[in-house]
Amino acid sequence: MGRIIINLNNPKSKYFITQNKELINKYLSGIQDNNIVNELINKVIHDELILYVEEEFMYFSLCETNYNTISQNTFVELQNNTLLPQFLQYSENMYVNFDYENDKFINSELGENYLKNNIPCLVHLDKNILIFYILDDDASSIISQ
Repeated sequence: MGRIIINLNNPKSKYFITQNKELINKYLSGIQDNNIVNELINKVIHDELILYVEEEFMYFSLCETNYNTISQNTFVELQNNTLLPQFLQYSENMYVNFDYENDKFINSELGENYLKNNIPCLVHLDKNILIFYILDDDASSIISQ
């Protein structure tokens, strides 16, 4: 598992805030429907996350499915299977790009094994901080922090 923390108020990209000011303001003002959340996550992945990972990391696969709120049951199951850190507390501001059934990552849109073509990820949005938990065995080697 890898973890990447991105502060919307202090991005690595000098242009991230100016290019995405309206979207960031909508999110920070409390407009957090799924469309806003998905758009924000995708912008952060394409414009900011790429600055935190090694060149060979296939970051675009993090955007291939939509992010949906994780259920508390799924969260607990992931923690029990040591796929998420034990210190992490459940929040309704956590979003995942997969379904987790019978100890397998599933592509919710296609109903197939998720790990064939995608990287499972949990994103925790906490005010101006986005924390990406990359749930991949090789994730710790691809993060350049």
